[in-house]
Amino acid sequence: MSEAKQMLFARNLICVCIDDNQNTDYQGQLWHQYSDDPISFNGIYDMLISADKLYDEWDFPQRSLERREFGRGEQEDHRDKGFPKQQDDSDELAIDRVQKQHGTRNIQGKKGRMGTFIIQVAFRQHATWQGHVIFVEKNERKDFESAMELVRIIDGDLNTEFKF
Repeated sequence: MSEAKQMLFARNLICVCIDDNQNTDYQGQLWHQYSDDPISFNGIYDMLISADKLYDEWDFPQRSLERREFGRGEQEDHRDKGFPKQQDDSDELAIDRVQKQHGTRNIQGKKGRMGTFIIQVAFRQHATWQGHVIFVEKNERKDFESAMELVRIIDGDLNTEFKF
C-alpha cells in the first residue's frame, strides 16, 4: 500500500473536487465523510472558509488560537455550536459525536472535472493549517505548512497537469 493510500482513512479528511476555473479562481465541491451532500464553493477562499468551519464544528484538529472578532457582544465558543453541552465528565470529542450522529461515508470515489484533492489537516497552529494533500489523478502526496502553501500546491498541480 502506498503512503498516499494510507492516510485515506483519517477522521478529518475532506475531498476537494475542482470542476471549473473562472476568472483565475476555482469552483467546485467539498465533500466530507459525515454527509451525503457536498459543500459547493465559488472560489478557493470560499473553500478554505468552508473547510475551516467544518474543523471548528468537529473541533478536530483543534485550533491553537481562538478567532478574534471585533464589534460583537459576548463571544461564543466555537466548540458549542450545534452540540448540546456534555452533561457528564465524558472525554468524548465533538468529532466522535458527529460520527455517531451522522455515520461515515466513503469520499474516495468523488472526482472533480479538473482535479481531485484529498486533504488531511493534521494541525491548525500559528493561525493556519499544516497537513498533507493527495492529488488523486496522479496519486501524489505532498505536505503543506500553511493554507497558502496548500493553495499553491493545488494551483501548481492543476496548472501543470492541464496546460495545453
